[in-house]
Amino acid sequence: MTVRGNLPAQITTFIGRQAVLADTEALLGKARLVTLVGASGAGKTRVAVETGRVLAQAEAFRHGVWRVRLAELKDPALLARTVATELRIVDNSPAAGLGRLVESLHDKHLLLLLDNCEHLLEAVRHLVHHLLRDCEGLTILTTSREPIGVYGEHLLRVPPLSEDEAVLLFLDRAPAEVDLAEAEAVCRAVDGLPLAIELVAAAGIAPIGELESATLERVFEWAARHCTDEERRLWTLLSVFPADFDHAAAEAVAGADVLESLSALVRRSIVVATTSVVTGATRYRLLDTVSRFGAGLLTDADEPLRRHALHYSEFVDEAARSWFGPDEGQWMGRLWEEWPNVRAAIGHALRTPGLAAIGTTAAMNLQRARFTLFAGMLGQAWDLLAAAREVITEAPLRTSLLAHSAYLAQARGDMAVAVPLMNEARALPRLPITNVHLVLAEATHLFFVDGSPDCVPLYAHVVELCRQYASPGDTYVTELLHAMAVCFLLDAEAADKATTGLARQAESNGVNWSHAWGLWHRGLYELLHGDPAQVHPLAVQALRVQLTLGDTWGATFSLWLLACTCADLGAFDRAARLLGALRSQERISRISFGGMSPFHKLLERADRTVRRALGDDYQVITTLGADLRPEQAMAFALEPVPDSERRPVKPTLPGGLTRQEFTIAGLVAEGLTSKQIGARLFISPHTADRHVVNIRVKLGLPSRTALAAWHRTAAGDR
Repeated sequence: MTVRGNLPAQITTFIGRQAVLADTEALLGKARLVTLVGASGAGKTRVAVETGRVLAQAEAFRHGVWRVRLAELKDPALLARTVATELRIVDNSPAAGLGRLVESLHDKHLLLLLDNCEHLLEAVRHLVHHLLRDCEGLTILTTSREPIGVYGEHLLRVPPLSEDEAVLLFLDRAPAEVDLAEAEAVCRAVDGLPLAIELVAAAGIAPIGELESATLERVFEWAARHCTDEERRLWTLLSVFPADFDHAAAEAVAGADVLESLSALVRRSIVVATTSVVTGATRYRLLDTVSRFGAGLLTDADEPLRRHALHYSEFVDEAARSWFGPDEGQWMGRLWEEWPNVRAAIGHALRTPGLAAIGTTAAMNLQRARFTLFAGMLGQAWDLLAAAREVITEAPLRTSLLAHSAYLAQARGDMAVAVPLMNEARALPRLPITNVHLVLAEATHLFFVDGSPDCVPLYAHVVELCRQYASPGDTYVTELLHAMAVCFLLDAEAADKATTGLARQAESNGVNWSHAWGLWHRGLYELLHGDPAQVHPLAVQALRVQLTLGDTWGATFSLWLLACTCADLGAFDRAARLLGALRSQERISRISFGGMSPFHKLLERADRTVRRALGDDYQVITTLGADLRPEQAMAFALEPVPDSERRPVKPTLPGGLTRQEFTIAGLVAEGLTSKQIGARLFISPHTADRHVVNIRVKLGLPSRTALAAWHRTAAGDR
């Protein structure tokens, strides 16, 4: 977590409330839980946000001020995940809960603002209790119509505005000059409620008789009466949005040509307009209380909710097809921006007969767009896929769903979950596009579990299927896995060809994400088949790109590559610290290299090398690495390896030969010709002959016969 907060930009002046602000700030200086209570429309959220802004500017909390809007959240089970998402905490665990939050926040000094808690009191109470108990540096500010009910809670009531403050607010929000006496009368009529004042001021002075002894509900009713029929209809339909939205989404839900009515609702302060930090376009939202009133006027929510689900399903489908290109960063930003709408849309579709298939496809498309993998939100992705598996019972969609879920578990190294899903998928009918998912899962099982070269032709088959039935992004991901498998499981010539081709493609397609993986693969090739000294700069370049993009998933694989590389280079202290950091990162990202056989073998080799070199110091240094926070670990991994840290490694094979060279010498000793050696190692006879010549030159031997005799002696010595 490197960002220091997520408070919204200030779009209107903050008027009055100086006493409440001062009281809130003072309480937060001595209490760890403060709850702002008051009636709807009293301004609790605005006071909380302004207090947070003051404290953030004063740098009162080292790790910032973070706001989590809860009004849109309907499912209490998603509370911890929602908080993790807003705080940009990696949450890839298939089990929802507080564990990941506590793990990330236990050493942080920050202010957490939980806004609009009243409809989730029991879940918020449980969350707040555990966070305060286990995270000593955490302070929590909540807003609610009722107390949270946690021991140590300090309550501060947010009263209506004073008469002077109310009039100042009215005059500031009124679009034209108004009579002061009339403004005072209106402010008294609405009892100084800020939201009511803003609504009335935006519409102009109303007859006092219409607002006498007005409650907020009556002010809403008055505002609705003063809207046109189209504006009132739009108000009700927009209430289905759980968060902010753009003009296209508004038209998808409410029909074409809504811009004029939408602009009118903005002028009336019923809708708030902001600017997207991703696209620069206008975005809109209804304040929570305004949205609730609009929802109450909606006689039938089924159709607008259906349109909402269809719109965001189409948006995710477009993202899955289009993200692989120069606009990859904007697509990830847009998916972040629309995530509350996307999650709500998929959830509604999965609960609605007739829409479940659409919701399931959207849930799978999230992974095709790399979003939840990229953003560290596999936990929420898994929740949606699990919900889909409950309602999708018929093939071929269930076949795809099971295979897709199996692959997602494989990507985490969780084979215990993946295998039953894959076994069920194997027994179901399939179509060509369904076959893409299933063959991908089959190939990945052969690769990660068995470490079998048989996965290579299967991956090649998936690449061909993707070229016919899937998007360029899907195709590249399968090409990436194919190259990785070739590099791990085949000979140097095949690995060189596969990784060079992948790197060239990454350089030409303009996608930074693929550029990082192209660098990573060339580093893997050098580690396995070439010069380990070439790996470190490649892995550092890859990691730097991944961190710039915000790719939480790929960064863990680069950390793995760097740890293995430093062990091969003899930089044992650095390797030990990286190994410790990697173990922590595995736990955070929920990636288990222990479940991926080729990765695990190389990691075990590096660990043994470092353990032997450091002896008793091994445990101390790896613990230092494990104690690094993620951002500290990544910064350390990016540092160059000083020459003073590099220690010469004693060759593990006679004559200083590589593993492949020693194998080829052994085949010569068995009497195999270059053609037979090529067939055995899946290389050309010419390449095999060149290797034999290079080995003889390295050892200073005059002939193949001398090489065979040397190997028999060397093998006996070993």
